[in-house]
Amino acid sequence: MAIFKDSAGKATQHVYGVMSSDGKILSGEGFRAHRIWSGTYIIEFDQPFAGTPAAVCTIYGNEWQSFDKSIAIVELDSRYFVPVTSSMDRPEDCAFTFIAFGHI
Repeated sequence: MAIFKDSAGKATQHVYGVMSSDGKILSGEGFRAHRIWSGTYIIEFDQPFAGTPAAVCTIYGNEWQSFDKSIAIVELDSRYFVPVTSSMDRPEDCAFTFIAFGHI
């Protein structure tokens, strides 16, 4: 987690992480994480954002394990977000990376 001042002098928080397919934190800080059920995770921010942050996720892993996987953010709030990883026809556990940033 990092806090910077933007060009207007407002504090901006950047929360980032690398998650394993079973919901364990591999790296990053400023959040707690849990696997809710197959392919569905919740990332809770230690310090809530002032409003809805911008969040970006990407699938992480070996090509032979991840070439047919995708990730979508299905819920986003100032306190948490819910990413879902899936194959072409169903939710499926997969490692991923993310960053969320916005004003605090």
